Amino acid sequence: MARVEKIEWDENLLETIDDLYRQVWNQSIIERLKKHLNYDGFRGYIMKSDAEKILGFSYGYSSRPGQYYHQLLSNELGPMKYEKWLEDCFEFVELTVHPAYRNQGYGKMLIRELLKEVTNKTALLTTQVNNRSARNLYKGLGWVVVKEPFLPIKNDSPYVIMGKVLDKG
Repeated sequence: MARVEKIEWDENLLETIDDLYRQVWNQSIIERLKKHLNYDGFRGYIMKSDAEKILGFSYGYSSRPGQYYHQLLSNELGPMKYEKWLEDCFEFVELTVHPAYRNQGYGKMLIRELLKEVTNKTALLTTQVNNRSARNLYKGLGWVVVKEPFLPIKNDSPYVIMGKVLDKG
C-alpha cells in the first residue's frame, strides 16, 4: 500500500526525488526544487511504497509577480485572463510518477493532496500539447484549457496552459 508524505527540506529526500526525475525526464530538477522550496505557499508531496521507494511526487507554490514562470504566464494570458487566473493563483509545477506505477491512481492522489488545503482561488499548470495522458488526467479532475499553444521557450515544443477554479468550501 502506498502512502503520501509531505516534502521537507532534507538533502537525501531531495536527491531521491531528483533521481526519480532523472529516470523519467532525463534531466535534473534538484536546483529548481531547492529554489521553489523557499517560495510563498510551497507545498509538495511524495508517494512512497511500503518498501520506502518513492513512486512519484508533486509540488507547487503561490504564483507571485517577480517569479520567472509567473511573468511568462502573465505575458501570455493578458490582462483579462490574468485577473481571472493569475491574480490569486497556485502554480502546480510538477507531477512525476515512475512509468512502472502509472495508471494506478497515484497521480490523482498526489494532485488531490497537493491542492487539498491550498487557499488560492485558482490553480494553473502547463503540460506538453501532445501529452494526451496528462491532459486526460487533468481534464478528468476538472482542469480546463486556458490557452493553447503556449511556447515558454522559443523553438521548444508547444505547451497548453490549464486552469482549475479551486473549491473554497
